[in-house]
Amino acid sequence: MSKIIGLLEKYGGVPPENGKYLGKIIAIPPLGGDETFNITFPKGKGSEMWISFLCWLTNKGYKIQKFDESLEVSPVDSGYYALTQRQKEEMEAKIKHGLESVASTVAEYELLMHDLRRYKEFLKLITTNDEHALRAIFIDEVDINTGANSIKQMVARWPTIIVDFLTLGEKMPEEENPEKIKNELKISKAEAVILATKQKLYKNWKKIFGSEVRERTERILALVNSRKKAIEEYKNFLRPLIARHKLYKEGLSEKAKEKLTDVWYSPGQAISSNIIEIWAWKPFSPIEPRVGTLEIRKMAVEPYDEWTQEKIIFNEEEGLKKYYNYEWFNKEWVDKQVEEIKKEWLAPDKLYYVFFQIRNYRYVIRTPTGDEIEDVTIETKSWFLSQNALLVLLLELKIKQEIFEREIDALLGIKSAEGLKTSEQLEKIVKEWKEEKKKEEKKVGEKVKNLKKVFSKFCEIFHFDVILAKLGPYEHNFADRITELYLKQVMTDFYIPDVVLYFLEKGNIGK
Repeated sequence: MSKIIGLLEKYGGVPPENGKYLGKIIAIPPLGGDETFNITFPKGKGSEMWISFLCWLTNKGYKIQKFDESLEVSPVDSGYYALTQRQKEEMEAKIKHGLESVASTVAEYELLMHDLRRYKEFLKLITTNDEHALRAIFIDEVDINTGANSIKQMVARWPTIIVDFLTLGEKMPEEENPEKIKNELKISKAEAVILATKQKLYKNWKKIFGSEVRERTERILALVNSRKKAIEEYKNFLRPLIARHKLYKEGLSEKAKEKLTDVWYSPGQAISSNIIEIWAWKPFSPIEPRVGTLEIRKMAVEPYDEWTQEKIIFNEEEGLKKYYNYEWFNKEWVDKQVEEIKKEWLAPDKLYYVFFQIRNYRYVIRTPTGDEIEDVTIETKSWFLSQNALLVLLLELKIKQEIFEREIDALLGIKSAEGLKTSEQLEKIVKEWKEEKKKEEKKVGEKVKNLKKVFSKFCEIFHFDVILAKLGPYEHNFADRITELYLKQVMTDFYIPDVVLYFLEKGNIGK
């Protein structure tokens, strides 16, 4: 069940018990808009009804998302239990094999990324012609292999030879004449001859090294992209397996206290249960739009406004942040999810939505005589929501999906899909003055944030926030307009014909 819908009703529900900010937000369950249907079918008929109901809602223009699901099979139902156990073991074997393969691929990927970072640094030095750094690499990694003739070995005879070689790169990077080197650096003729020789070797190495670095960087990039693609393919392969595996639960493995008091669960009964919760929503316009909303431009009312963010989304005392206090649940992540929700699930020119919470409790019971029946309980509840209230609920759905994605990433041993992308980039070199500027901006931001908190607390104490709520973008007149124009329409045009009558007819109830 949703953890935040209670807060939405508290802020935008039926006054006087609820509806503190009615006008800023609306979340009202119409009176009589919650029904429970209990139907007993021959085995298989309940599943047919549920699938046809989902198709029915889709054809009626509703958007549907599954919020939660669980499956449990009693060992007493030996046939079904053996089948599900075999499927579970097969999935576990596939998941184990997939995890072993992806662990190997991730290890290869990390090694390649190490090489790529190294060669990108080399490529940067060559592209910018950083003579000092290139000569230092030549001394440490190339010339050192010449043994007694290496520059480092000659320090005992000429203590300044390393500095002279580096200075040569600054003053005379192309010079190979010992006499000119001797005069410019004011060194002995013997050392100048050695430096001229090393200069020729360095220039030849630099030419070969530059072309080789480019070729190797291209090859490593191709391998990195290949491994990254393989990891994504493994992830896509394992995602449905892990999702299905999470549905299989045995005995009292979860919510043990609840199951001990549930009349359906007994070690002496052959029972399997499948519980599914779906959300369905659809925009609608009132029969008589209020003045000022006859023509609504695209997102004329922003659902992701400052009030919604402060009071509901990032509120650590009552909001989403209280229940999903993860490090990644920050404004940057939420901003991205909100844009996706607006694009995929919201109608930009609609302010109000009808929203259904529907839970399907399906129990398959095998009697000692061998007969099998399917007992289905459908719990339904309808809501009249403003656009920002629906946005918050869909954001909670996105959070649950993100949690599942990160569980898969944890099993695969990777940070996240975004982590793979960001790890390929070289770390940006940020200047100190920019860091200082960011610190100052952060201090100013904290001061503004604290002032907002003080003002918000002041409004709550003197009830200014409640008064200002009536100036919000949504309806606030509950007694006349919301009940007469909106809630009646939710019931008569949506909930009763699309949900109630459907289950009454398919369940043959009242006939």
